Amino acid sequence: MYFGDDKIRPNQLFSMSLTYPVLEPNSEEAKQMLQTVEKKLLNSYGLKTLAKGEENYVEVYEGSPEKRDSSYHQGITWPWLLGLYYNCLKNSLQTTRKTEDKKSIEEKLDKFIENTTKTFEKEIFDMGCIGGIAELYDSVKPQFPKGTINQAWSVAEVFRIILRK
Repeated sequence: MYFGDDKIRPNQLFSMSLTYPVLEPNSEEAKQMLQTVEKKLLNSYGLKTLAKGEENYVEVYEGSPEKRDSSYHQGITWPWLLGLYYNCLKNSLQTTRKTEDKKSIEEKLDKFIENTTKTFEKEIFDMGCIGGIAELYDSVKPQFPKGTINQAWSVAEVFRIILRK
């Protein structure tokens, strides 16, 4: 009997982001998983909790408390999930042996860190959550910050990426 959710969600990143990954970081399955995450979930402010096009997808966090609560994990962008993606790239880089593959992953990792730094420097100094990083963001432009105004896990994961920890 199957009780899982077969929708595209960021949960799959846990299998590759752990210190001792469950999914071999350089397997074909891992590469396909990362490509899907990059194409369908990753954006400048984090990862969507559900891919656009999936049933019950919500891209703007708004409305009554009940409506907001029901949309929390239905497509809204969470910055702390960037840490899982970052760990996947680091694990992939660490276990890659081929020089050309290693270089490609290093370039992707450097670009990701650069983009994350640029996005959140602007957010911290000029945007809606001055001095901090919000709990979540809308998944469509202009991707307004929402939820808690200075969420510890958002700040921690973004700083860990920026500082390359």
